[in-house]
Amino acid sequence: MGLRSALGKARKKRSTAAPKKVAATKKGAPTRAQSTRSDALTRSLVVAAETAGSERLLAVDQAADRLNRFLREHRAILISISPVILAGTKKAPQLILERDGSFRVRSTSGRGKSILERVRPAELVELWVIADLYERIEAALRGAAGLATRPTGAVVAGIGVAGDRGAKV
Repeated sequence: MGLRSALGKARKKRSTAAPKKVAATKKGAPTRAQSTRSDALTRSLVVAAETAGSERLLAVDQAADRLNRFLREHRAILISISPVILAGTKKAPQLILERDGSFRVRSTSGRGKSILERVRPAELVELWVIADLYERIEAALRGAAGLATRPTGAVVAGIGVAGDRGAKV
């Protein structure tokens, strides 16, 4: 049964059921309320929600594909500077770019034991703002090349940083 047919059946059940009044539970969380929206508006809201969910999945998939492509294209140079800690500290979870181009998260258990888990690019782009991830990779590469890191605004404006041979102001 598809999502649309399940929603259609749920909508039919709801329309034949007796309307429920708005009430609050003892904890203050509202219970199901009678809908004052028209059926057309409800359908439009459901379609927009489904579309937003699909777009989110597509965006994650595309970002993961682009990240994989970047890692493949620059594998040799990334291996030369790996492993690189992209985020975190010894106390906070660390994001590490490994020699094989994979990402790992190192965290500490409650007993002080270090745990190292592999993270797929699709998981990574869901957990991180992908622009921040690329910025950290860029900073690591620029540092390895002996260049200063770029301020975020300069990256967006494309004006570069002093010492960057290709930069124009």
